[in-house]
Amino acid sequence: MKDKHGTLRVTGTGDIKVAPDEAVVHLRVLTEGKTAAEAVVSAANQTDAVLKAVSAQPNHGVTTTGLGVNPIVTYDPKTNIPKIVGFRASNGVQVRTKVGYAGQVFDAGVKAGANQSSGMSFRLQDETPFREDALRMAVKQACDEARLVAKATDIELEGPEAIEIDPRAEQRYFRTQALEAKSVATPVIPEDLTIAASVKIMFRTKG
Repeated sequence: MKDKHGTLRVTGTGDIKVAPDEAVVHLRVLTEGKTAAEAVVSAANQTDAVLKAVSAQPNHGVTTTGLGVNPIVTYDPKTNIPKIVGFRASNGVQVRTKVGYAGQVFDAGVKAGANQSSGMSFRLQDETPFREDALRMAVKQACDEARLVAKATDIELEGPEAIEIDPRAEQRYFRTQALEAKSVATPVIPEDLTIAASVKIMFRTKG
């Protein structure tokens, strides 16, 4: 009697916990004026002050993001007719720095005129080696599971027929709001990042 052939599908996952080595501080300037030009000029001056302040702090990259200007509209309570009463301009400043300097950069930006913030995000400058380790763990788990099932069901594994890699990374964020500058730098304690990978393997079987 000939051996019967079939397939066995297994999934393996791997997770690596690692402390972030880079912080991205997100600051924003928001100004208002009677005209669009007035609001834009005010935002430009305030943003320039913020850029100079954060650039003077330890960093490895300062950029601007999300420049915009929009009308401020009110509605007549009787007629509900809209009326433009001014303009609001905004500009974002993003600073890449080491985690230990994040609070210092944040405070410098707020003191210089940043009046909005979406907080800070944390990441790795190079997550490649950690992702590779996570993938190795995922493959090992999948193969171990396949061997266990094969032994329990008395079948023989002939080798992988198909492999599907589904790498993913989870970024954890620390959020804060713009506060008045204090004598003590804003404390920043990020959580570890989770670098994860998943692999699906389909083995040929004989039994």
